[in-house]
Formats: sequence, structure tokens, C-alpha cells
Amino acid sequence: MPTDPRRAATGSEDWRILPRILVVDDEPTVVDVFHEFLTAQGYEVTDCASGEEAIRLLDELRPDIILTDINLPGLSGLDVMRRARELDPEVAVIVVTGYASAATAIDALRQGAYDYVTKPFDLDEVNQIVERGIANRRLKAINRQLVQELHLKNEMLERHEHVLRERVRVATDQMTRLFEVGKEISARLELEPRLHLIASHAADGCNARAAVVYLRRSEAEEVAPVALHGFDAVLGEDVAAIAIERGDVLGPAAYDQHVVRVGGPGGRSLASPGAVPGVPGAAFATLLAVPMMAEGQDIGVIAVIDRDGGFSDDDERYLTLFASQAGIAIRNSQLYEHTKSLDRLKSEFVAVVSHEIRTPLTSVKGAVELLSDPRYFQVGDPQQKLLAIATANTERLLLLINDILDFSKLESSSLHMSLEHQHIGPVVEQAARNMQTQLDEHEIDLRIRLAEGLPALDLDASRVVQVLTNLLSNAIKFSPKGGCIEIAAEPWEGAVRVTVRDHGEGIAPQNLSKLFRKFSQIDSSATRKAGGAGLGLVICKGIVEQLGGRIWVDSSPGDGSTFSFTLPLQERPEPEPAES
Repeated sequence: MPTDPRRAATGSEDWRILPRILVVDDEPTVVDVFHEFLTAQGYEVTDCASGEEAIRLLDELRPDIILTDINLPGLSGLDVMRRARELDPEVAVIVVTGYASAATAIDALRQGAYDYVTKPFDLDEVNQIVERGIANRRLKAINRQLVQELHLKNEMLERHEHVLRERVRVATDQMTRLFEVGKEISARLELEPRLHLIASHAADGCNARAAVVYLRRSEAEEVAPVALHGFDAVLGEDVAAIAIERGDVLGPAAYDQHVVRVGGPGGRSLASPGAVPGVPGAAFATLLAVPMMAEGQDIGVIAVIDRDGGFSDDDERYLTLFASQAGIAIRNSQLYEHTKSLDRLKSEFVAVVSHEIRTPLTSVKGAVELLSDPRYFQVGDPQQKLLAIATANTERLLLLINDILDFSKLESSSLHMSLEHQHIGPVVEQAARNMQTQLDEHEIDLRIRLAEGLPALDLDASRVVQVLTNLLSNAIKFSPKGGCIEIAAEPWEGAVRVTVRDHGEGIAPQNLSKLFRKFSQIDSSATRKAGGAGLGLVICKGIVEQLGGRIWVDSSPGDGSTFSFTLPLQERPEPEPAES
């Protein structure tokens, strides 16, 4: 189907606009033929007889096609072409010339003419050239439109790329900041320091003047401030925390878990500064509050206060992520504080019960010892054996109760230490004398090796004897009859190291981590050889660490075990010489 010339010229659906053709020729016959033929083809045709007249019509007419004779009186067809292309570079100029001047037409093509027609001409050929010119003009218009659209789309893409780059940069900065802040907050488990760190970092992360952390009280549904940053007043000292009410500005965040933004872009406007809920005397112009959640549980609210220009969507996204991180940290601290409280109550309970048990047990022990004394009571051999068993078990119970009391004191950091400046040698010998009876019963040889020139130490002799007694007792339990145990003391890395080595069955690698756990036994079966509550090594560890040292074990199956602990050296100033 042939292309309609009207649509071809405009490249649009507007049928009211016809392609405009300007015919310029000084021969009336040629002009009439072109006018009649092209009008019949559906074009809007204007004609003139001179170059000067054509140039005058160009500004008003703005033709799509110009059919011009090259040789005109006055201004030539080439002059018309140059002027027309100055006004419209996409106009199609078709030059008309005779056979004798074909070279002139070719020169016109070089100067920018679209095509040429030679006289005498074929109207069908003219029509084809005109249609091609109009189609070419349409393609140029479409191309120009596409180029413009491409330019606009490129500008849009550049703007989008800039926005995306900025968002990526902001998101990266936020993630980096959250990571660093998370490390700092996680460094301590105590609740109060964490709350103040969270308030401080919330304000810094949103460039806010101040921040408040609100927590839900466990005993009620109330939400009250617990940490302030950027205020002159301090909660608990200058200000009594007041719970948020549902009608307050933070009510939606505290009770409905909705983000609250006041002032700035996208925020609710205020006619005058508002009062900070729960903090008497504090006011704000702009505010952003985000609820804190942890495992689906409502923890509280973080509110940042006063930023120039108000808080943005980026601030809301950052504070939402930070609130999620802070909620988990606060929940962990609450669990930690609760665990500490329970542990303290347990230790206090164990200490009270142990103390109450020890008093009657001491009386029982005294009565059994009195019954076993032949000076006061004469009993037969069977009764004597029963009394011996009762005496041994009361001793065992008293030792267990003493261990539990020491352990509870270590846990509550209330174990008394009486430090004196003395040498380690007499302490080691005292522990050996305490265990001599057990050593003799098991026929075990104890060897003591003390390095020469050991310095004096600040230590509690009775507590160090307790450590050595525990270590010797364990070594005796796990040594074969007729075996050997070695105790050594020597300087070691700025301290004095004391070691207790046995040559028993040793400890498997997977069991080494159990040794210093409370109430833990490597052999937990009902038929285990060695008794005890599993507190001896825990108490040893607590005493050594309280004295500033550390304790560890080296062992392998079949090669015995070596328990070592260190006691630090204390530098004492040299006495100044007396004045003469």
C-alpha cells in the first residue's frame, strides 16, 4: 500500500496538515505543470518566478520540499537553497536543470541539494523524487525526536544513577556505622552502660541534639525513660523518670509500635515546641521515635530530638535498623542482669544453708569423737568400726560444706584474703604435712623441689595451702599405689610457678575443658573411684586468680597430669639508706 504523502511528511496522525512544496521557476508553463500535478497528488503547493520572491516566502511558508530551477533571473536556485537550509537544515531541495547543465546540478548536490530533475522531465519520476524527499524529511524528524528522547532518557538515567549511588553510599555508611557501633555496644553486658551508649550513638547517627531511651517496665505496661543524652539534667539525680501516656506524642511508638516523626520533611507539624515525654522541663522542635523489638517482644522506644531541617527518610531507616540492633542488645543485658541476680540469690541461699548445716554437723562430729574415745566409753570392735565410719563421713561432709561456702564467697567476690610477704617454701611444706596421712595410706612418695633464690611473695598462706592440698588430693586419688608425686616451685615469666605432677592415668583431651567447671566431674558415673562435689579445682582457680595468677593443666592419657599455677612478683622499693 503506498504511503499517504500527508502522513509521510509530518510523521504524525494529524491529517489536517499537508506537506508544503515551494516551486521556483521563471517559466510559467513549467510552474503550471508542477502546480497542477503536485496539487493533484495531495500537496500544498506555492509557486513563484524568482529567487528574491522565494527567499521572501521562506520565513512564512517554511516548505518541506523546494523545487527550484538553478538558472533564475537575479538570485539563482543555489542561493535559494542556501538560504532555505540556513532556516531549516532538513528541507529537501530538488534542483531543476537542463541536460546541457547536468554538471551544474551535480555541483548543487555537493552543496547540499537533495536531488535534481533534468528538463524535459518525467512527472512520475518527479513524484517519486518528491515522495522520497518527504520520506527522508520524515525519517530525519523521527530521528531528531528519537535523539531528543534518548537525550532525555540519558539525563533521567544519570539522575537515577546519581540517586542510586547516593543511596548506596548512605546505606554503606549506615551499615559500617551500625557494625562499629554494634561492636562497641557489645563490648559490655551490663545494662546501664549499654543504655547510655545506645542513647549517645542514636543521637550521633542521626546528627541530633539529644536522644532518650525508653524501656518498658516489667512490673507494668508503662514505658519510661531510662537514659538521656544531650540534656543538662540526669535521670535519677536531677529528674525523676515519668512514664509515657498514650496521649503523648510518643504514645503510638510506645504502645502501638509505630514510627513517630514530628517536624521536617514528611513529619507532623507543630505550632510551637513540644514537651519531651517523661523528661520534665525538656522541649523539642523536631523529633523522630522508633520502637525497639527483640524476638517479637516490645522492649521500648528510641527517640532522637532536634536536627536542623528535621529528620529525613534516611534518618528513619537508619534509626529503625539501629533500634532493632539496640533492642537485641538490651534484651541480652536484661537476661544477663536477671541471671546475675538469680546466681547471687542462689549463692546466698547455698551459703546460708551450708552455714546452718555446719553448726549441727560440728556437734555430731564432736559427739562421735567423744564416743570413740576409750577414756570415756568402752565399746566393742563392731561399734568402733561404725563410729570410725561416722567420723570419716562427718569429716567428708564438713569439707564439702567448707568448699561450698568458699565457692559462694568466690562467686560473690567476698572471699577474705590476708596477704603477707613471705616465701613459698614453708607453704609447700605445710601442704605436704597436711596430706602425709593420705600419702602413707597409698604408699606414695612425695618429692619437693624448690629452686634456689626464690623471692618472697605477697600471698595468703592458708589459701595457697588450700590450693596445694586440693591439687595433692587429686594427684593421690589418681596415682597408682606405690607411685610418686612431685611438687616444684621455680621462677617463670616474671612470676613464681608451682607445679604438682602425678604419674597416673592422665586426662583425655576432650575432658580437659571440664576440669575447672563448677560441679563437674570427668567420671560422673555412680561407680566412679574418686568422690567430691566437683568444686575443688574451681575454688583453686578462684583463689589463684584473686591472688593475681593463673592456673592450667597439661595432661595426656597414660602419662599423668601436671597442674601448674603462678603467683605474681610484687616489686617493692629499696629501703632508703639512713642519714648519717
